[in-house]
Amino acid sequence: MPIVRGTLIRGYDADVRRRLAERLTDAVAATIKAPLDAITVVFDEVDDGSYMRGRASRSPGQPLRPAGEIVVEFLRLMEARDLDAARCHLSLDFQMVFPGRTNGTSMTSLEELVAFSAPRYRAVRKTIEAVNESYSGTVTTVFVSGTLKGERPDGTPFADSRFIDRFEVEGETIRRQDVWNDLAITLAPMA
Repeated sequence: MPIVRGTLIRGYDADVRRRLAERLTDAVAATIKAPLDAITVVFDEVDDGSYMRGRASRSPGQPLRPAGEIVVEFLRLMEARDLDAARCHLSLDFQMVFPGRTNGTSMTSLEELVAFSAPRYRAVRKTIEAVNESYSGTVTTVFVSGTLKGERPDGTPFADSRFIDRFEVEGETIRRQDVWNDLAITLAPMA
């Protein structure tokens, strides 16, 4: 029956405390053989005047937006081809790897992606079935999976093409995207 206790400066909203408690629960469950309902997480909250580090009172830190939320927003902006808004979600050293040659096709700008995609399809939309996050230090890895539908360059529709996207999010920006999908099979010339 693991019990995890933490101290927070009062001021974090209920959603932040819930997300933190869920992540601590998941970390314990991934480390110790214990059922989820046997893991207890308790936060003691103190006023900022009762919390001091380095001889100075501290305030609550800024909570991060959920990485999965950032990724889904980025994907929706890309579908709408709002590249300027989508670019706001990317780190300066952003890299994306799409299916292609032996080791994939690596790109660093959204314009490269649009040019790379143009001969493959006119439009594509994602039906997202799952968004999963994992954590390592300051990086959150987000896996998004589902199916693709859209139009070939000649306007012929396609649907039900599976995809998995893997994103690395640090802070609140995406630094890497890896893509795996069945588009090569889906878009192959019809017999």
